[in-house]
Amino acid sequence: MARQAKARVSSEQTDKLTHELVDKRPWDRRRVRSWNEFQNHIERYLDGNYLFRGVASVRFPLVTSVGRQREGYEYSEAREQALFNQFKREALPFLPVRPASNWEWLALAQHHGVPTRLLDWSESPSVSLFFAVWGNDEEDAGLYIIRRPEEVKPGDLEQQSPFGVTDVAFFYPGYVTPRLVSQRGLFTVHPKPDQPYQSEDMQQIVIGKECKADFRRKLDASGVHHAAIMADLDGLSRRLIAIQSYRATALLPEAPVVSSSAGTARAGTLAKSKARVGAMSPSPRINPRDPQKGQWGGKSTNNGWRVTARVAESDTDWFRITLTVSAVRSEHKVLSGDVVFHLHDSFAQSVCREPARNGKAVLKLWAYGAFTVGILIEHDGTMLEIDLTEVQGAPELFRER
Repeated sequence: MARQAKARVSSEQTDKLTHELVDKRPWDRRRVRSWNEFQNHIERYLDGNYLFRGVASVRFPLVTSVGRQREGYEYSEAREQALFNQFKREALPFLPVRPASNWEWLALAQHHGVPTRLLDWSESPSVSLFFAVWGNDEEDAGLYIIRRPEEVKPGDLEQQSPFGVTDVAFFYPGYVTPRLVSQRGLFTVHPKPDQPYQSEDMQQIVIGKECKADFRRKLDASGVHHAAIMADLDGLSRRLIAIQSYRATALLPEAPVVSSSAGTARAGTLAKSKARVGAMSPSPRINPRDPQKGQWGGKSTNNGWRVTARVAESDTDWFRITLTVSAVRSEHKVLSGDVVFHLHDSFAQSVCREPARNGKAVLKLWAYGAFTVGILIEHDGTMLEIDLTEVQGAPELFRER
């Protein structure tokens, strides 16, 4: 019988961690600059007590596929259930064996690309590293590491629905496909699919984009390649192509570096504000990897208001940003009401609302690198825009990312 396990992480703990992000780094990061450095660092996590997840961009948070923002889509449990039920109806002709429970159905759906409330993990750091470095070559990759949860009896999760859990739960799928076996895969199920998952001891190894091609070659020589990971003819074909040239672009379906939710979020904010009607039409994107760029007028000072930013490096690969909106000194007015900040789409909460206090609206956050912020002052509809690559005094490494 398949093993199943449950994490001792409650929704209340996750919420608490989210609120504490302003006061401390979200999680520990460690950058590696070579294959040997990676091997030396990962060795301490090879005792069987840890799980791993690779992401093609270090900016990606741990948010489930069904909860991620994208244009024209807003998460709701009703939509999630409808999609899941449709998959169950239409997948049956393609299955040799019918999954025995909704847990097995959900794992099967996730493994074949249907958006679900699950996140994929592996017991193998090499498998997770494979998915990290076979992504886009324009951004640094990340390898998440969490401590393995306690295993519990299979019946503990079978007594409840995956849509009724109140705590984040880890489980091994009972319906096993060849790919799940080859990838040593397991899943977490999340009661709040649109909220980022974090744990207090979570870590992330950063692999520089300049290392990805070398890591791919080393993994292939170690037996971790498309044919082994995918365990089918598609995997074999992709490996044969990779062997020919080790192309810089990924052969796996590439995860978008940024989602297309920025335009939707911007339109929603402006529709509820006093901004002029013409501003509601989206501007052409200047840089798809910086979705707010050029969308908010391009001015950090406008209509007597201004936005400023301070950036400080806290530790390896984390930067603390403080954004402040206030009146220009020469203006005799005081900021009041709410100010809406639109961030890079890689933030789990990419739209933040802050009330003005003592004539200022202040937003503090952590980031991996620079991006453009769009701002709307709600009480008069003024739009501001600040490109953090242009902030004076910001660390050079922050500006380069």
